[in-house]
Amino acid sequence: MPGGWEWLIILAIALLLFGGSRLAGLGKGVGRSIREFKEEVKTVDDGKKDGTEVVDAEIVQPREPYRGEIRDTTTDDLRARDLEARERELAEREAELRRQREAGL
Repeated sequence: MPGGWEWLIILAIALLLFGGSRLAGLGKGVGRSIREFKEEVKTVDDGKKDGTEVVDAEIVQPREPYRGEIRDTTTDDLRARDLEARERELAEREAELRRQREAGL
């Protein structure tokens, strides 16, 4: 490990190679990096980052409308029809695959 004079010689060589302004900027950058690193470690320890936090949630079924409440039935009807069409298509594909398997046996 370098002693006092050795550190002084290393510092003088660095000053000659890089110049005072460049070393000052380097020190400033290193200081900023250390400060940001400490802040990130602190936020990870707190379980939060950027003011957000993870919460547990559960999926719930949509509620039935209250009496007299207007409900958008057009999108519900469209979704139901789309789902039924997909189910029919899936059933047709399954039947076709079954026929192909039976024909191949």
